[in-house]
Amino acid sequence: MFVEARTRPVLTEVCRRLGYPDADAALLRHHTNAVYAVGDVVIKIAPASSDLERARAMVAVVDWLEARGFPTVGLHSALVQPLRVDGHAVTVWQRLDPAHDQPISVAELGTLLRQLHALPTPPMPLPVLRPIHSIERSVSRSTILKGNERDLLMGRLRVLAARLDALGFPHEASLIQSDPQTRNALRRFDGTPVLADWDGAALGPREWDIATVAVHCRRFDPPGHTPFAEFTTTYGWDATAWPQFEELCQLRELQMIATNARKSRPGTEAADEVHRRIAGLRDDGAELTRWHIL
Repeated sequence: MFVEARTRPVLTEVCRRLGYPDADAALLRHHTNAVYAVGDVVIKIAPASSDLERARAMVAVVDWLEARGFPTVGLHSALVQPLRVDGHAVTVWQRLDPAHDQPISVAELGTLLRQLHALPTPPMPLPVLRPIHSIERSVSRSTILKGNERDLLMGRLRVLAARLDALGFPHEASLIQSDPQTRNALRRFDGTPVLADWDGAALGPREWDIATVAVHCRRFDPPGHTPFAEFTTTYGWDATAWPQFEELCQLRELQMIATNARKSRPGTEAADEVHRRIAGLRDDGAELTRWHIL
């Protein structure tokens, strides 16, 4: 089970290699990965060593982005990465300004994604975005879904998958971050916004990144607040003018639900939120159900 008691010994070993006291480490997040901050670094621990190849690809992407001057969080230079520690893939990152009182705005996220999508295709092998396969796998592996919930998710997936095959994306495929959101962007100490969290870096339609931003705006922001318009201004293209954009947003929502269903354990607050989101799919009308951050 991927819990803090399992990742603390990994943290201790990484801190030993860095020469940092692990007693000073603070847990930032323990969901998809375990993320700890200590001194001037952030240590990210993946659930298994099988994630090592994915971590190698991530390291290669970040090195390539930095070489091209793209604003991204950098890896800590004192270690050759990724690390394999006690059956886990580990990466160590430069710690940016943890005390900055100005969160990254959706408008700034639009600028970052515009820059990212304008880059050429990276030279290293990267996975190709396959959301249908990802959703099917997550639903099948979840231990919290009830039978009727599985039926609902898979029924919606069949409808959206059939429509996805017919979509004509307005732009060419490019390097995408695949989960861009304001929580995956940070500030340097001089205030410069940078993009972070490259676990899902892939080749795919850039509209997927844009749909992710749109879903976060409508599911997590207060009713009446419309930051996606600010994103559109800085990104430079209005995705809502593309007739199929809403269907892509629905597919992105489905993937978010399925992924959290796979990661959540029975009886937890995360599982309760997944059940609430699925119930909302049945009830959504003109006013969409607001989601709680996991």
